[in-house]
Amino acid sequence: MTHPFIIPELLENIFSFLAKDKALYPTLFVNHLWYHYSAPILWRRIEFSVEGYRQNQCGKNTSGPLYWRLMKIKRVMCGKTKHLYCSKMVYLKLAGLKISDTLLSAILRLCPNIHTLILDRSYGFSNIPIIEIARCCPKLLHLSFDACKAITDRCISEIVRSCPKLEYIHFASICSLNVTGASVIEIAQFCPNLIYLNLSSHHHIKDISFCAIARSCVNLRHLDLSSNYYMTDDAVCDIVRSCANIQYLILHRTYITDKTIYDIAHYCSNLLVLDVGDCWRISKESIHFLLSKKPTLDIILDKQKTNIRYNIRYVK
Repeated sequence: MTHPFIIPELLENIFSFLAKDKALYPTLFVNHLWYHYSAPILWRRIEFSVEGYRQNQCGKNTSGPLYWRLMKIKRVMCGKTKHLYCSKMVYLKLAGLKISDTLLSAILRLCPNIHTLILDRSYGFSNIPIIEIARCCPKLLHLSFDACKAITDRCISEIVRSCPKLEYIHFASICSLNVTGASVIEIAQFCPNLIYLNLSSHHHIKDISFCAIARSCVNLRHLDLSSNYYMTDDAVCDIVRSCANIQYLILHRTYITDKTIYDIAHYCSNLLVLDVGDCWRISKESIHFLLSKKPTLDIILDKQKTNIRYNIRYVK
């Protein structure tokens, strides 16, 4: 029985604090009032990830606790009786899992308030439920599809046109040709509020697409363009000159030259971290010049430039 002096608003504040370290779950079984206030909080953030679990040789999510948790969420989302608190979900992470079109579509339809969606390394679904994101999740702010093979140009086009509030986009590739420079141009055109953008390992995207980012996404603070081999100094310099707020710039394994380094020295007044590891076309002299202008800058280099000092970390 709940103490007569417990105020519902106080319970909600307590439960919000407990939700951070998963200590809230036992409160579900105290009584109806406690369940009423704790369940919606627990439903706000749902995470399923293979990290910390083992998969069998067939790649299925059969690790004891993870498997049963997935089965429970599937019964809730795909069953005839829908859970009262599904609409409370705002954060969903399904990382490294085999997910069906049916399950993913059901989640999206029942949870229209999602603002953070992470499907990194997940598989088993087609581009059909990904396209549904555009229709089902208009409040989306954070979107991550690291190494997700189901992503296509159409997926990105539909999402960015319907979710103009996006601030975080992670579309790192694994040499997939499903995403072209046209998608990058659409991101630039429809997502001017971007703060974080990861387009690493899209080897076939060329300068015209990156220049579109420079013209439109001027509020960028974190930009990862590593392993983009067709990108030239001209595109990176356009970005450096236009994105004055950039703090983290990742250019690992690209063909930039000293021209980019000198532009960074002159234009990136807020830069905190620069990764130019394995950029073999830049010289030690340009790095010395950059550090003379920005002595507190954290630079990540490859070990071939070990005689350079200051605030430098080296790529292993």
